[in-house]
Parts: sequence; C-alpha cells; structure tokens
Amino acid sequence: MSYAFVQDVAASWDQYERVGASLMEPAPAGLILHVAGPTDEGFRTIEVWESEQAWEHFQAKRLAPAIAALGGPARPQRPAAGQLLAQGVHPRHPPVP
Repeated sequence: MSYAFVQDVAASWDQYERVGASLMEPAPAGLILHVAGPTDEGFRTIEVWESEQAWEHFQAKRLAPAIAALGGPARPQRPAAGQLLAQGVHPRHPPVP
C-alpha cells in the first residue's frame, strides 16, 4: 500500500537545496512524488512512496547519511504525519488500490 507524509523541518531552505539535489538524482526507488518549499520555520516536504518500506529504505540508505554529513542527526526524525493511502490519483501512475 502506498505511503504518504507531510513533514515540517526546522532547517534552512539553503540546507534543503544543498542536500535535496543529491538525494533526488537519481530518483529513489519507490518514490512517486516529492514536493518541497520554504516556510517561516524552515521547509516542508510532501512525499508519496510506493510503500512505507520504500521510504524506510531511502531514509536509512540515503537520507540519514546525507543529513549526518551536514552535522545533523544520524537518525532523522520520522515524519509525524505518515499515512497509508487508501486512494490516490496521479496522471502518470495507475490509481492507488
């Protein structure tokens, strides 16, 4: 089942841009959608993954090491708003069952 979350991060948009580009190229396996933008407190990401396991693999193998390299925690905080998707539509992907 697909997995989606919204995460607010208390880090600068400059920090996101430094790390974000390296994390998204090549696109992580299982990632369906990633959007991000600056907020007053830092930045917000919204992601949809093919499964929670795909997210966890990305977090462990790519995200955590990239954040640690910037001096952040080796284990980034898990998104507080993660949800398994019951329904979703994307024009280039079949509907989520």
